[in-house]
Amino acid sequence: MSPPQTRLTRHAVFAQSWPIMLANAAAPMVGLIDTVVIGRFASTTALAGIGLGAVIYGIVYWGFGFLRMSTAGLAAQSDGANDQGAVQAHLIRAIPIGLFIGLIVLLTQTWLLSGAFKIYTASETIEVSAATYISARLWGLPATLGSIVLMGWFVGISRSPLALKMQIVLNVVNAILSPIFVMNMGWGLYGVGLASSIAEWCGLGAGLWLAANEINKRGGLRKQALSKTSLLDPSALKRLGITNSNIFIRTLSLTIGFNFFGNAAATQGEIFLAGNHILMQFITLTALILDAFAHTAEAVTGRAFGAKNRSQFDRAVRLTTEFSILFAFLCGALIYFGGPFVISILTKDPAVIESARTYLPFCALAPIVGFAAWQMDGIFIGTTQTRAMRNAGIAAVIIYIGAHYILEPRFGGYGLWAAFLVYYIARGLTLAVYYPGIKKQLEPE
Repeated sequence: MSPPQTRLTRHAVFAQSWPIMLANAAAPMVGLIDTVVIGRFASTTALAGIGLGAVIYGIVYWGFGFLRMSTAGLAAQSDGANDQGAVQAHLIRAIPIGLFIGLIVLLTQTWLLSGAFKIYTASETIEVSAATYISARLWGLPATLGSIVLMGWFVGISRSPLALKMQIVLNVVNAILSPIFVMNMGWGLYGVGLASSIAEWCGLGAGLWLAANEINKRGGLRKQALSKTSLLDPSALKRLGITNSNIFIRTLSLTIGFNFFGNAAATQGEIFLAGNHILMQFITLTALILDAFAHTAEAVTGRAFGAKNRSQFDRAVRLTTEFSILFAFLCGALIYFGGPFVISILTKDPAVIESARTYLPFCALAPIVGFAAWQMDGIFIGTTQTRAMRNAGIAAVIIYIGAHYILEPRFGGYGLWAAFLVYYIARGLTLAVYYPGIKKQLEPE
């Protein structure tokens, strides 16, 4: 049976959010462990190869992030409607899609890697090293994409600690196998990639086991979830396809925006680029924190939307937004006041330190002016308003690029960062335009 509908509290919001923070932080650990092992026990060329390989693999990983988002929103709404058969069907329908996409990428890797190296060019030896690493990692891609479906499902049904447990299993297995395969077996780059792939399959296995236990707690597997009629329901498949395609386009727009910022930073010179790389680590950390409340918003607003409960929806939006604002200001303060110290630890180059500190205030403002971008994403994913997300994502990146060409030529690096802050504001405002439409859907007929 479904857990009873209870009044949402601040304690419940934070209790669901902190495991997501840790799970988000654990996600990049696979690549980090691979980098540490190769950095200590292999050549510089191998380290450069794993760096390039991680970038290319990351594009695949994040590019199919729509699998997590759509599953979270759809599961949350079905859970709110107390339709456990549909909750289960969303999972059973989405996992094979993730596995299938991963298999297709695995089988077509030769052509995909050839295209990737035309975009991300490097020396022949580094490209060979990167290809070796990626070819090993791709054995685990079907499991990776299946796992992000599970993570979305856990978040959608407000069971975020299960997503954290799955990540812990994955990272423990990888941390054990990577040194063994490199130091004991001498398999080098292919070894760390293979260790990560095995870890991904172990993570998927753990996730499926946790999902089965959760289903049992809710009254067991429903026949409806396994029926051909349910799984192949044309309207459900159409909704899933539209949801996934809209989120994919939105993710592509986001990728274009951040890549544009990275390329623009490169035109400012080596010192600026190095300092900017350090500042982007602060942005990444901020995203891990604020994404946690956005993911919680996916679950609690989606649940209220599925239940057609206007007051519950309003409360879910208000409480998650309160936490988002609070932590946005905390992140901004930590970056501003603690940033100079961290910068001096991350680099000893005086010129890079000066550059990073010069633009640190802009970095500190990013979470404060941009919290709505993360928060609105969570609300729109939870309510599966993906058409609006798609349109807003395209509009925001157009506004950003326009602002860049107005500000950067006149103000240089200051203009570059100011335009980047405009991008965060635009992401929130373009979604806010569509927000009344969500509220209208919850009005009684």
